Amino acid sequence: MNWRTRHSTGEHKIKSRKYITFVIIPDPTKSPKTIKIPKWIRFPLLTCVIAVIIWVLSTMTNVADVQSKMATASLNLQTNTYENSHKDEKIQEYEVEDAKKFSQLHDLQELFTQIQDKLQELEDQKLDIDSKLNNTEKTTDSQPISSIQPKVEIEPVVVNYSTSTYKDDSLMAMVNQSSESEESIVEGDFLGQADDLLGKLQETIKLIDSETDTYNELNDKVDEMIPYWEAYPSTLPVKYTHVTSPYGWRKNPFGGSSFEFHTGVDLKASYGTSVYATGKGTVIFAGYDYAYGRLLIIDHGYGMTTKYAHNSRLLVSKGDKVERGDKIAKAGSTGRSTGSHVHYEVLVNGKTQNPLDYVYKSK
Repeated sequence: MNWRTRHSTGEHKIKSRKYITFVIIPDPTKSPKTIKIPKWIRFPLLTCVIAVIIWVLSTMTNVADVQSKMATASLNLQTNTYENSHKDEKIQEYEVEDAKKFSQLHDLQELFTQIQDKLQELEDQKLDIDSKLNNTEKTTDSQPISSIQPKVEIEPVVVNYSTSTYKDDSLMAMVNQSSESEESIVEGDFLGQADDLLGKLQETIKLIDSETDTYNELNDKVDEMIPYWEAYPSTLPVKYTHVTSPYGWRKNPFGGSSFEFHTGVDLKASYGTSVYATGKGTVIFAGYDYAYGRLLIIDHGYGMTTKYAHNSRLLVSKGDKVERGDKIAKAGSTGRSTGSHVHYEVLVNGKTQNPLDYVYKSK
């Protein structure tokens, strides 16, 4: 009996070394169930467990890395979204600023075009004035005597008649400087520079407008002065002559010791010498006078008249229009005269003047 006991114990030990027994008791009323697993399987199982643990750890590491990358990507996405939203705002700001720049450039272009047009207008006015002055014989610098009352009131014109010395050069320099400034506007304080240039161009336009007004006034004065110059009795009625009896008090040429006031000048002229009108005007008398003989009186306007006396023949009639230099008579010795000559008078508002004061001596 002891042998059996020992034998069975040994047998159990051997079996226990080969298997791992799991006893499962599902219910106290039922018989337990046993599961025997060979002991050699523990090594592969442990290996699998370790592999699973390693896999789980690796997977967790990868998941953590993926989550980190996703978090980084999400942060980058948020950052990019924020930046993009700000970029949209910047783009809108740039669009508004570009619109302002375009508007400023458009204004600058319009102002520059206005300046060019105004300068061309000034140049045309200058050429017009130059043409008038060059085509007109200037016979006086200004109104000679305050007693002259012209039909159109004329103020003395003090001007350099070469209008090329006017301020066009300075204006052109300013415009050129403004155009160079316009071309030099680059990135930076664009709007500030553009506003500054706009101000300069507007000041230039004001200056040009002022110069235009000056030219218009000058042109008006020239238009008024040209008829005055044409009418002004600025020459002597006889060519190649000299004064034989001056204006003023003189001894009576008909003898005696008395003195008389000579109301004109006597000019040497042979019989039949041509007599010329000394200014533009209208013949208001052409006939015979006891003292003056054959006499012509020309009305030049502006209160000025001239007399041509002692002629042998008259070549014009009352009402005729004459220009300076037109032949109007032939010299003689009719009327109260001591010999062939031309008696010439200048009257302003009916008062005699010294005719030599009206003879224009060009500078």
